[in-house]
Amino acid sequence: MGIWKISESWQELFDLLINKEAYYPDLKKIQADKRKQEWLATRLLLQHLSGGDTYISYQKNGAPFLPGRTDHISISHTQGFAAVLLSKSPHPGVDIEYHSERAWRLRKKYMNERELTFIMSLSDHKSKGNALTTDETEIATICWCAKETAYKALGETEVDFSEHLRIEPFCPAKEGILILNERRTEQKRSFKINYRVTDDFILTMHT
Repeated sequence: MGIWKISESWQELFDLLINKEAYYPDLKKIQADKRKQEWLATRLLLQHLSGGDTYISYQKNGAPFLPGRTDHISISHTQGFAAVLLSKSPHPGVDIEYHSERAWRLRKKYMNERELTFIMSLSDHKSKGNALTTDETEIATICWCAKETAYKALGETEVDFSEHLRIEPFCPAKEGILILNERRTEQKRSFKINYRVTDDFILTMHT
């Protein structure tokens, strides 16, 4: 896995590509400079991780894949950062999100009642003077990122985040593992999601 802190202009990033000509037609279709930076940063991360020029294609559902390679890829980006995960296992998942209150504000849209009760119990724990290594907004963002990661790893369409993706109660910390169970498929898979809280972002991944 690699993370790129995007401090360069898109022109500077473009100059770092091995095979500029192959990427230029797709790059021209992107209008916003910020989107160009994110798009190029993911390609440069892949170039670094794979040791050469590797092209990314997309399936009909939007999932990225690497033609002609046995590696599987997952991509994410947020304000100022891009992340790429390569894995030999099918359907890896990675998600990166900058710190904000968005996940907390929208919690009822992607959390079920059990998860909401869990977070509120942590708030009660905090109000009684017991220390937590993360606050409610960070816990909500961990949960949001974990569900995004599981969604990518699941590889299915029409996934209801609150109904089909269910996070087991966990002890929030700056780094750890949580368990997420999916109810979208007959297999009802269980995912171990690694998470990390840094000063700049929250990261989750499944390999």
